[in-house]
Amino acid sequence: MKIMMLMLSVLVLSACGKGQTPADPLRAAATDTCKATIEARAVNRKTLDYRTINVTPADKGQLNVAIDFSAKNEIGMASAMLANCTVSADGKMLVAINVKETR
Repeated sequence: MKIMMLMLSVLVLSACGKGQTPADPLRAAATDTCKATIEARAVNRKTLDYRTINVTPADKGQLNVAIDFSAKNEIGMASAMLANCTVSADGKMLVAINVKETR
């Protein structure tokens, strides 16, 4: 019984990890494009923690990807951030990105 509880705890904790990736391939591609840009710009890539991801349709068939994440800066202080990416209709090219600090 204790082993089953331990295994269940491990599964639940592993599911909480790095944010959700959409099941739809187009939305997944758009999410990957936005994440790749965030990772390329991050000072401490290893500290990135994706919390929530929302993908919604935008004008001209493009997609909006909103990613709530946290990362540490160059002096090691963690900041909560929100990235809003506009991605091409095929999900493979970044059109625009806006990142702001949240609280």
